Amino acid sequence: MRSWVSARRILCVILLAPLALGMGVGEQEFLCENAAAHLEECCPSFSATPALCQQNAGCDGGEELWLTVDESWCVQDRECDDLVASNVCERAATRMRLAEEGSAGIARPVVCQ
Repeated sequence: MRSWVSARRILCVILLAPLALGMGVGEQEFLCENAAAHLEECCPSFSATPALCQQNAGCDGGEELWLTVDESWCVQDRECDDLVASNVCERAATRMRLAEEGSAGIARPVVCQ
């Protein structure tokens, strides 16, 4: 467990360095990427696609991401056993499938709250 915490910190530093220099991913994308990585570790059948957390402009000009900021924090703050037991893994897989299919206008299930 300790080695994972160290590896995660190193990854955070590597990912945050471009932000400090004014380039790279935005905060929301960064949080989404961390949440997706945590889901991949915890959920046996979950595999995030590379473009999962890239920001795309929605039809109304707003930015849409696979996970909201609140959902990203929620996923990151929960232990693996809790994510599996509370069906977060299943809801995340459903949300990812809908995002990949481009299912516009369909209510997206809340992944984590």
